[in-house]
Parts: sequence; C-alpha cells; structure tokens
Amino acid sequence: MSEKQFDFSIRMDKENSTPELEPFDITVTPDTKGPKSVAILMFFGGLLLILLAFGDFQLSQQEDLTDEEIEIILETPNADLDTDISNDDYQKFHDSARQGYLIRAAGLAISGSLIVLGAPFLYSLNKKGAYLGIEGAAIGLVTGVLGSMMINDAAVEYLSGPLLLTYKLLTYSCGICMLICGAMTSLPLVNARARMALNGKHRVKIKADSEGEE
Repeated sequence: MSEKQFDFSIRMDKENSTPELEPFDITVTPDTKGPKSVAILMFFGGLLLILLAFGDFQLSQQEDLTDEEIEIILETPNADLDTDISNDDYQKFHDSARQGYLIRAAGLAISGSLIVLGAPFLYSLNKKGAYLGIEGAAIGLVTGVLGSMMINDAAVEYLSGPLLLTYKLLTYSCGICMLICGAMTSLPLVNARARMALNGKHRVKIKADSEGEE
C-alpha cells in the first residue's frame, strides 16, 4: 500500500468515527389533570373560608358573652399560675375585637366566594378560574391579616398569658394560609403543560431543527 493510500484510509476512518446526530421528536402534551385537581382543592378550600367567615361574623354580632361561655374559654388559660384573666377583661377584649372579626368575616366571605366561583371555570380548563382564585386569595390575605391584627391588638390590651400567643399565631397562620392558597391557584398559570391546557392547545412537537405546534 502506498503512502497516499495509507493517508486516505486514515482520513476515512476519522470521518466514519464521528457519530451522526440523529433527529429527535419530542411531543409535549398539555396537562389537563393538574388544573382539574387544583380546581377541586379550590372548591373545598373556598367552602372552608366561607365557614370561617360565618363563624367570625357570628362573633362580630354577639354583643355580650355569658359568664358560662367566658368561663369555658378561660378555663385552660387561667389554669396557668401566672395568668389571671377576669370575665370583665375578656368581655372588654371581645367588644374591642368585634370590628376585627367583622372585617375578617367580610374579607374571607368574598375570598371564599371568588375561589368557589372560579373552581368550575378552572375545572373546565378556563384560565378565568385561576384568575378568580388569585383575586380571592389576595382579598383574603389583606382583609384576613388586617382583621387578625386588630383582634391581636385587642388581646394585647386586655388579655395575658397563653391567649396572647394564640392570637398572635392566628395572625401569622391566616397570612400563611392565604399565601399558600394564592400559590396553589396560580400553579396552572405557571406550569407550562397546564398553561397549554388552559390555552386550548392540543400538543407541541419539538424537533432537532425546528419547532412546531399541532
């Protein structure tokens, strides 16, 4: 074999050793189950908010608590030796907190109604449902935290001991729960596959050299 033939053979071997890129075809399908699951959670979560709003509304409309009701509430806190809350002090707290209960009740009622209303839209893959849920969560966050802060301020003025920590934790828990609710309702708008389902797209094909929709 001549030197030229040997060089040519080496070049051919090097060219053949380079792997060829094979074309790939990935089909991205929309996620219809995710938004529907979120819609179900929205529905029951909204109902829970409406029930909580009803409880707060009842407290806001109750002017005078009976001694029996107050004693039941204060039985555990007053078991602490460092805590001594009288019935009059708790009644004053209740009177001062009624406005906070009313604000929180109104906000949670509107929030729960919007979330429940948005659930069927989202279940039918209409993005309007997600927007209604986000609006409801935002209203619940603002009014819920505001009302809880007013109740906590009344507790600081008239109560002491474990009840102070209880009402402070309720303020934080209200804000955290509404943030979680808002994050959950916004998931269908954030997730790419769920967003495709809300946009009415059937599937998207991703190819090596081009992108296309079907």
